[in-house]
Amino acid sequence: MRKRVSVSISLHWDCDSLRFEKRSGETLEVPMIVSRLIVRNWKNFLKVDLPLEDRVFLVGPNASGKSNLLDVFHFMKDLVAPGGGLYRAVTRRGGLTLLRSLAATKNARVEFEFQFSPGGNGRPEWRYALSLKPYPRQADVPMVARERVWRGDKLVLDRPDAADRKDKVRLRQTCLENVITNASFREVAEFFAASRYFHLIPHQFREGGEPEYPLSRDFSRGEFFRRIAATPARTREARLRKIEEALKLSVPLLKELRLCPPGHGECHLESSFGHWREGSPRLREGQFSDGLLRLIGILWSLLERSPLLLLEEPELSLNTAVVRQLPGLIHRLRRGVSSQVILSTHSPALLSDSGIDGREVVLLLPASDRSIEVARASDLPDIAVLLDRGLSVGDVVLPRTQPARIEELGYFQ
Repeated sequence: MRKRVSVSISLHWDCDSLRFEKRSGETLEVPMIVSRLIVRNWKNFLKVDLPLEDRVFLVGPNASGKSNLLDVFHFMKDLVAPGGGLYRAVTRRGGLTLLRSLAATKNARVEFEFQFSPGGNGRPEWRYALSLKPYPRQADVPMVARERVWRGDKLVLDRPDAADRKDKVRLRQTCLENVITNASFREVAEFFAASRYFHLIPHQFREGGEPEYPLSRDFSRGEFFRRIAATPARTREARLRKIEEALKLSVPLLKELRLCPPGHGECHLESSFGHWREGSPRLREGQFSDGLLRLIGILWSLLERSPLLLLEEPELSLNTAVVRQLPGLIHRLRRGVSSQVILSTHSPALLSDSGIDGREVVLLLPASDRSIEVARASDLPDIAVLLDRGLSVGDVVLPRTQPARIEELGYFQ
């Protein structure tokens, strides 16, 4: 989703300082990002109200809800996907009863609101709000309690309307998922449909099966190679060459990465290494190490054109020196390709990057009411003070995610 902005000067990135430089007389396409997310009664969250940057780091203890927060966006993708829809998006997650927060009141609705702004700045260009409740006498069948869309200050959709009240079955579908009813705000549907998720699980990838968990299906082996095969040949080759260059910097002795066969249909990745004797057979992706598989997947995902990329713990299986480079790599590779990246992490190495701002870090901590407290690091006064004094996000934020009695685990027997 991009907004055209006519300006008397043109702008281009200085990728090291994040500044714009001036030229004259061009029209720019400014990418839209989700600039604010509001969620109520979703899984382990009673309420979330977050301003978001174009790069977001989710940090918290195990089982604090990082994947559940990412799944908000993937739920919307399932809702608008071909063959998807509201009922399928809900049932893939076990039904509405399992989606509603355990800390919510009995009749609480599951609610979402997404605000989209060009570059994350200024007033929202679009707002989409959806509220769900059970269909009468069918607790796990969802229906639309409220669906509203604004373009700027103009309300372009408000449900239930007269037709819905006359025929309640209509409320079992959202207008967002229907190409006829979403015509006036299709940019919102296209944003969610084009979003990507990365969490490569090596043993599942090698076996080639389709994982059961909804999020993981976005990066199964079959889906990965379908995405490669669907990429135009010149673009595909350019991406693979760029990935090969990056791998040669981070994987000792890697000599070559190539797609075989290079055309459409069933294909494989093959690699060779410099210390092998001449004529040795190449390895295919099923024989790659966990770290090599994940690094290839991360790099491909960063180079794909998508308005939103969700990364689940990208540090897994990677050398610490590689992990330290990920924040800068994400910033450089997503420019002009993916306008917003939201990732979860536990890694001190990743969060040690001095270029990470406190506004980019979202902290998830268990609260006393059986839900999760969610806040930006920069909005917590004690953390903001330490960040202003020059400490890294890793130094300041990660100790807050440490369980209070974790030292006792060392004596557990």
